[in-house]
Amino acid sequence: MSVDDAETRLRDTLDSIAQSVSPSPDAYAKARSEWQRRDRRRRLIMLVLAVLIVAVADIVGLWALHSLAQPDPPPRHERIDVIVQP
Repeated sequence: MSVDDAETRLRDTLDSIAQSVSPSPDAYAKARSEWQRRDRRRRLIMLVLAVLIVAVADIVGLWALHSLAQPDPPPRHERIDVIVQP
């Protein structure tokens, strides 16, 4: 048995198996719709993640600006007596 003989037998066997397989007429359409669905889902998840990151960054930035900018306390309304000496 030579290598060419084994190769020929293998090819014949695989050809006979391939002849018995009947392809589905809409297999490509099903696979393509599945790929598109996954792609849409991936894009939607990435969009939501990007919006969430921007929103969190905005909230943290606004919180930091607000916490650092403490307003001056209002003036106290205490009575001050002024004594004028001659």
